[in-house]
Amino acid sequence: MKRSPQDSLYLEAYEVIRQLEAHGYEAYLVGGCVRDILLDRPVHDVDIATSAEPARVASLFERVIPTGIAHGTVTVVMPTYTYEVTTFRSEEGYADYRRPSEVHYITDLTEDLRRRDYTMNAIAMDRHGQLHDPFHGEADLNKGLIRAVGVAEDRFAEDALRILRGIRFASVLKMRIAKSVWRGIKVKKPLLQHIAMERVRDELWKLTEGPDPAKGWSMLLRSGVLSHTKEPLRIAVEPDGPAWLPVYGALGYVETPELRFALVALGIGATEEDAAQDARSLRLSKAQQDAILSVLGAYTRLEEAAAAYMASSSSEHDAKAEHAPLRRAVAQAVLRYGENAVRGALRCSRALAHAAAAAAERGKQEPKSRSCGLANSLIATLKPSYCSEGIQLLNNMASSWIDAMPVKKLSELHVNGKQLLQLTDQPAGAWVRECLEHVFLEAALGTVDPLPTSQKQSAKLWMDQHLHAK
Repeated sequence: MKRSPQDSLYLEAYEVIRQLEAHGYEAYLVGGCVRDILLDRPVHDVDIATSAEPARVASLFERVIPTGIAHGTVTVVMPTYTYEVTTFRSEEGYADYRRPSEVHYITDLTEDLRRRDYTMNAIAMDRHGQLHDPFHGEADLNKGLIRAVGVAEDRFAEDALRILRGIRFASVLKMRIAKSVWRGIKVKKPLLQHIAMERVRDELWKLTEGPDPAKGWSMLLRSGVLSHTKEPLRIAVEPDGPAWLPVYGALGYVETPELRFALVALGIGATEEDAAQDARSLRLSKAQQDAILSVLGAYTRLEEAAAAYMASSSSEHDAKAEHAPLRRAVAQAVLRYGENAVRGALRCSRALAHAAAAAAERGKQEPKSRSCGLANSLIATLKPSYCSEGIQLLNNMASSWIDAMPVKKLSELHVNGKQLLQLTDQPAGAWVRECLEHVFLEAALGTVDPLPTSQKQSAKLWMDQHLHAK
C-alpha cells in the first residue's frame, strides 16, 4: 500500500533521525525508499544514512541489532518498525565483484551517495522533505531514465549484481536504460559468473512477478546476461528470436511468477528436466519448484494425450463419445498433478497460442517488418505444440470438464485406504492406491454415482478383478 508521510513508518524513521541530529549528527532517508516516495510507489521499509559511526548509533538507541556492523550498518528497533542505519562511507577493493573489501567512514553525504549504483537510488531526503540530489536522480526519474552514478562500467565492476538490478528496475518501474548503462551491461556481463545464484534468483523472481515481465525478459535475452551466470541456465540456450515472440506476448496474461516461469519453459520448448535443472540452479524453494514443474508435467500429459487422440481419430472428433479419451486424460492429469497445475497449464497454453496467433497476424499486416517476418516463420517452421489442433481442443474444452468433475482429489472420495483393507484379507500395498485411483477416475468422469455406496461398490468390483489371484 502507499503510505502517507504521516504514518508510523515515516514517523518512527523521523524519530530516529531526530535522535541522531540531537546529538550533532546528520541523518537522512536514502536509497530505494526515497526513489519510491518520489514515484508515489508503495514503501515497505526505510533506510537511513548518518554521519554517526556504528558504535555511536548503537549507544543512542535502546534496541539495536549489529546486522552489518563490519560495513557500517546497524538495525535500530523502534516500537513498530526496524530501520537499517548506515554510516556515511566510501568503499574500495571489490575483489569478489560484489562486496567491498575495505570500508572507510566519512562525514560527507555527497561522497556517500557517490558509491551507489543508479542516480535514482542516490537521493537523500531529510526529515523535512528536503532532497539532497547531487547526481540529478529526480530529473532522471522524471525522464524515466536509469542512469549510473558516474561510469556504468565502474559501478558494475564494483558489484556485478547491479547489472541485473538495472534490468529489473527498467522492467518493474517501466523506465528506459540509458545508452551508457546498456553499453556497460554488455561489456561487464561476464562478471556475473562471480555472483551467487541466490542473488540471480532474487532479481529474476522480482522481475518476473513485476508489472511488465515481457520487457524484463526481452532485455535479459537481448543483452545476453543470462549466458554468464555462475551456473548455466537452459533458458539462456534459446537465443532471442521467433520462439520468444509468443512468450513476450503471453507473459502478462498469467498471474503468478511460478506460472510465468512455466510459460517461459513451455514457450521455448524446454523439457521438464531442463526446467528442473534451472530451478535447482536458481535455488528456487521446493514450493516454487513444485508449482512450476507440476504445471509443466500437467502440460506434457495433456500434450501427449492430445497428440494420441488426433492421431487415432479417423472420423469427426465429436463422434467419439464427447471426446472421452481426452476427458479421461484431463482427469488423470488432475489426479496426478492437481487441479491448480492443470488449470495453470491450460492458462499458459491459451496465452501462448493467443500471442502466437496475434504475432502471426501482425506479420501478415506488416510483411516488411523484420520482427513480424519472424512471427510468420514461427508458425510455419517451429510449429509449437501449443498451436496444435489437439491442444486447441483442450484449451477450449478442458476447463469446463474440470468444472464438471464431482471430485478433484483422492481425499474427496467417500472411500479410503483403511476401508479397502477392511474389505479384504490382502496386505497393504501398491494396489490400495491403484484401486483408489480407479474409483477416482470413475467418480470424476461420472461413470459411477458420487455416493458412498456406489464408490464402495466400484472399489469392490476392482478388487474382485485385480486381487482374485492373490
